Parts: sequence; structure tokens; C-alpha cells
Amino acid sequence: MLESASPSPPSLIHRLGLIRTRPGLYLGVGPPHFAAMLERLDAWIVGYSEAIRAHQVHDPGLERYSSFWQFLEDRVGRNMSEGTIPTIRLVSSTDAEAWDTYWRLLEEFCRPTA
Repeated sequence: MLESASPSPPSLIHRLGLIRTRPGLYLGVGPPHFAAMLERLDAWIVGYSEAIRAHQVHDPGLERYSSFWQFLEDRVGRNMSEGTIPTIRLVSSTDAEAWDTYWRLLEEFCRPTA
């Protein structure tokens, strides 16, 4: 699961878990509007990241997420220069598939390694 046991310290990964569970609450739109959901999720991640950096807050989840694009390049076999979510949309048949693919790959990325 993407959520951490203790949500008190800032964590992008924890907050993404909340968004996944209730996209309408956090993004202002939910299924079946997957195109808007993906666009807003992408913008939300950028905004959150910039706020954390601007306020010089330590966020281990953001630090971990910063290498997600490299993981995706290996898994998807495509350069992520367009951005993670836009690239996932390009390689998916539909935006609903892209939404599911994003979360599946993020879950895989966040799994602890043995």
C-alpha cells in the first residue's frame, strides 16, 4: 500500500495514496473523467514538489519519487522526457488504462526490495 503508517511527517508517497483512494476529493474530479484526473494529478505533483522545495521541507517520499522516472524508463522502455504521466498516457490505449497503469507502476516502485 502507498500509505505510510504514520502520516505526520510530509510524504508525497503518503499523499499520493490518499489521492488514489479519493481522487474526487483531492483533484476535484473523479471517474469517468480520467483525462482530467491525470492532468490534475500531474499538476498536483508539480505543485506539491515546488512547495516542499520552496519551504525547504524534508520529504523522504518526494526524495524517493524523484527516481520514479528512471524506474519507468526501464519498465516502459521509453524515454520519460515528456514527463511520467504524459508518457504513461502515450503508451496506454485509454486514459482509464493510463490511470490504472500509473498506480500499478507506482505501487511496484514503492514495494520494499528484499
